Amino acid sequence: MKRLFSTIILTAACFLCGAQTRTYSDNASKTFIIGLESYFYGAGGSLDFQVGKTECRATVSDGSVSVNDVLLESGSGDTVIGIHDFTNSGSPELVVARRSSNTLSAGVYAWDGDSWKRIGRVGAEGEGVSDIRVFRQAVTIKNRTSGVLYTWTWHTDKFDFKSSDGSAEPLF
Repeated sequence: MKRLFSTIILTAACFLCGAQTRTYSDNASKTFIIGLESYFYGAGGSLDFQVGKTECRATVSDGSVSVNDVLLESGSGDTVIGIHDFTNSGSPELVVARRSSNTLSAGVYAWDGDSWKRIGRVGAEGEGVSDIRVFRQAVTIKNRTSGVLYTWTWHTDKFDFKSSDGSAEPLF
């Protein structure tokens, strides 16, 4: 009886946990970053969100990303902007992800009450690098060719890096 009860509870917990799967909108937009709470993917457009009591509009235009008309970064390649609460503060951080050829990178920005500060940068390159996954306080990139999994996990005040093959953090 105890085993049956444990099995039922474990099964129910599995159904309630969110999986890192592509949604219909992820497939439709062909985005390369999965797990953001809300995002925009394209050459030009915007994403409205709220950080505390501050209303924000992140905008992508010709590779430049700005929030409330303040430039955060410029770059090239496919661009995704999205939000996710890495710090568990109750307010989301802004993620700016870019893809070009076999390179993926993402910057994570947090609002400090006065301005946006970059609190993390992740990235990897290689023939099998195709998507970034966000889950809870972690960002992962898997190289499907080599099988190596790169993971950056938010701990207290920074992202800590670990790779499945023990390699050093890729520099981006």
